[in-house]
Amino acid sequence: YDTDISMANSLRRIMIAEVPTLAIELVEYKMNTTCVQDEFIAHRLGLIPLRSKRDMSNWKYSHECDCEDICTNCSFVLTLDCDFDEMLKTRPTHQPEMPMKITSKDFKYDSDLVEPVHFSSEAETERSNGDDGIVIIKLGPGQCLQLTAIARKGIGKEHAKWIPVCTVALKYDAVIKLNEEILNDYDSEEKQLLVAKCPTGVFTYDENLDTVVVSNPVECIFCKECLFYSEEVREARKHHEANLVVDINHSKDKFYFTVETTGSLTAEQVVLSALKELDAKLRRIQVAANTLDII
Repeated sequence: YDTDISMANSLRRIMIAEVPTLAIELVEYKMNTTCVQDEFIAHRLGLIPLRSKRDMSNWKYSHECDCEDICTNCSFVLTLDCDFDEMLKTRPTHQPEMPMKITSKDFKYDSDLVEPVHFSSEAETERSNGDDGIVIIKLGPGQCLQLTAIARKGIGKEHAKWIPVCTVALKYDAVIKLNEEILNDYDSEEKQLLVAKCPTGVFTYDENLDTVVVSNPVECIFCKECLFYSEEVREARKHHEANLVVDINHSKDKFYFTVETTGSLTAEQVVLSALKELDAKLRRIQVAANTLDII
């Protein structure tokens, strides 16, 4: 409420590019006898979302940390040590000639402060049917993969692996008005057809009052089907100069966001973090403007 599209779009862009998360930045290989090159595996590891139990504001960026290399304030270490022949001993039901999946659940780490997000939600976990998480690579007989991965704090503006969301959709609030004078000229069948034309159920037909009501304006997707039908009725009656029975406009100060995260942060955390960053940006602009006597 009480804003405009420029502020809403700024918030959307910050959610995508400037909300910090953890992601694997450095991979040190000890052994890789798989058919996939080191660079490809490192890229896949970087895209595995990591969830931190520590608030992101308490993590330091690597370039801001006082440590010489890595420490618990700026880095988190994960290891992966998988050998097909050794793993086959613990999985007797697995067929020896079939490749073995190495997933995010095969990571080892000393602390539970950070953990890979194997599924995006509890509902997806329930639907997994024994799935072991995000597949990194498949090992064949005689193959092994040993590596150490270091996760660090970053933002999507630096690299896409730090983006906390899959998508952020911004939608205008719909302002829908019915012209009662014109609507009274519609017969019952035309009113019901008007209601049926909307694919998302914005309108309902009141049989007792024989009228149409805007019952769910939030669901409007601006498809204009109701407007097209109103134009058809107007042309059929040859009232070319008359107004339409429906008037739809965009609200100038109310918007709806749909935030879908990768799992590294919750949608609530993404929104709150983006609001803090937007507030900080506006304060810096205000300070700079006051210094230059612009405002």
